[in-house]
Amino acid sequence: MTVPRNASGWSQAWANSGPPQEYITRPSEFFPFFARYLPRADSGPPVDFLELGCYPGRFLYLFAKEFGYSVHGVDFMPEAAAIPGWLADLGVAAEVVVEDLSTFQPGRTYDVVASFGFVEHFPNWEEVMDRHLALMAPGGYLVIEFPNFRRGQYYLRRLLKPDFLDGHFLEAMDLDQWRRALESRGLEILYCDYFQTFRIWSNLAGGALARWGRKLVFKVCKKIAKAIDRLRVNYPNKYFSPFAIIIARRGEGGVSSH
Repeated sequence: MTVPRNASGWSQAWANSGPPQEYITRPSEFFPFFARYLPRADSGPPVDFLELGCYPGRFLYLFAKEFGYSVHGVDFMPEAAAIPGWLADLGVAAEVVVEDLSTFQPGRTYDVVASFGFVEHFPNWEEVMDRHLALMAPGGYLVIEFPNFRRGQYYLRRLLKPDFLDGHFLEAMDLDQWRRALESRGLEILYCDYFQTFRIWSNLAGGALARWGRKLVFKVCKKIAKAIDRLRVNYPNKYFSPFAIIIARRGEGGVSSH
C-alpha cells in the first residue's frame, strides 16, 4: 500500500484495516522500555501528554492506563473526532483536536510530546521536529518512534514490496541527524538508538511467480524473527532493527531556537 499524503487517503487506509477500536487496547512492547525514562503520574505530579498524529487513540489509551497521564491528541483525519468517545467507553478521558499539525495552536505546552510512526512521512522532518519542540513545556520530554527502513531493512522491503517505501522518507530515519539536530537545540538526549533485533512486516504484491518468491522470503524472515524472540536475543542494530526510538528532555529553562 502506498502511504497516503492526505486525510482522505489515511481515512481509506484505516477503513481497510478493520474496526479501529480493536486496535486501541493492543499492548505495546515499548512501555517497559518507556518506564526507564519517563515520569509516572500515578505516583507523582500530574503529567499532560500530547500525541501528534494520534488516530486511532491507542497510545492515548496506553499512556493513560499505564502511566496515569492526562492525554491529548491532534490528528487531521476527521475520524479522530470519535476517539474521545471510544476511549471514554474504556474508562479514559481524552481531548482530541481534529486539525493539521501545521496550523495547530493549542495556546499551551505539554509535559510529554510524542509521535509514533509519524515523522517518517515528512520530507521536512526537521521542521516537524521543531513543531514537537514548540509544544513541549520546560523540563518536558520528547518521545519519537519511527520504523527503521534503512540499510538491511531497506533491501528486504525493496524485495518484498517496492512501493511500500512510497511516502516514507529515509532521511527522516537517520538517527545521526536527529542526534545532531536535538543537541543543537539544547536538548538532553536520554535515548537515541534502535529497538529490538529483527522483524519484518509487509504486504505482498506482484504476479504469481513474484508473489510466490516474496512469500517464501517473507516466511523465512518471520521464522528468523520468531527464533530471535524465542531465544530472547536483544541486540538493537542499525541494519535490521525494526524500530528507532528517541527520548529527549528539555531543560527547565527551555530550549534554544535554531
